[in-house]
Amino acid sequence: MALEQDIANLIQSTDALTAVVDNKAQQLDNQMAVFDTRIAKKEQDVDKFIQEAVPETRYVQDIFIGGSKDYFYPVWWRFPGNYAGTSKLTIARDYAWNSDTKPLDPNRPHQAGLLLELEGNAYAWDGDANFMQIKRFHERYNPTVSHLSFAAHCKSEKVDATLDSYGGGTDGSVGPWCRAFSGLYLRGGGLSYRIIKNWTGDVKYHDGADMNRRNIYETTSDTWSVRWYAEPIPFAERLAPTLSSIPYANHPYTPPTA
Repeated sequence: MALEQDIANLIQSTDALTAVVDNKAQQLDNQMAVFDTRIAKKEQDVDKFIQEAVPETRYVQDIFIGGSKDYFYPVWWRFPGNYAGTSKLTIARDYAWNSDTKPLDPNRPHQAGLLLELEGNAYAWDGDANFMQIKRFHERYNPTVSHLSFAAHCKSEKVDATLDSYGGGTDGSVGPWCRAFSGLYLRGGGLSYRIIKNWTGDVKYHDGADMNRRNIYETTSDTWSVRWYAEPIPFAERLAPTLSSIPYANHPYTPPTA
């Protein structure tokens, strides 16, 4: 009888242990089901984000400027207005580009490295934020950039000789007269450049095919008229960009008054 009782007790204990294990297994199954639901939800969230995410588009324009290495040639553009937020423009070149022709240094492939990153909004005549900020500027081996300005450096003349002139530059001087475009000058001589933007439309430029002027913009009102135009600038007159160490220092925020 004692043996039978021991066996009965063992069976009872085994059954109890089995019940405990089954209960724990059920709890684990329930927890795994919760985890599976959470993981499935996270996967759905990620898939939805990927479907709805719109990465910033990069528009790339490669240009080549011939002419003489002893001159800078005009390049001009117009940033979009407030509707596009802050627009970005990068002008760059790899240091070894054009190493096959060696237009600047005949003794090595290192010709000229350039990274110029700009942010801006609208143009000087617009009614929006109207600014341009140099974010990064780096040149190596040879200088390639001159006369960067929110109001493009150019010359000015009357469209209608009977009307007054608008702004400066009619004396033949080069200055930031153009109120309709931003601009700079890039070195010629057979150099390639890459322009990267986050808005559509090509940047306009003088390709160095000749030394003639390029008309940038003209307009006439009831009392005045103006035509802004740009010509190649000699290397000796280079005006290098100035990089501010304080972001947006040239366009500080002024709180509105009551």
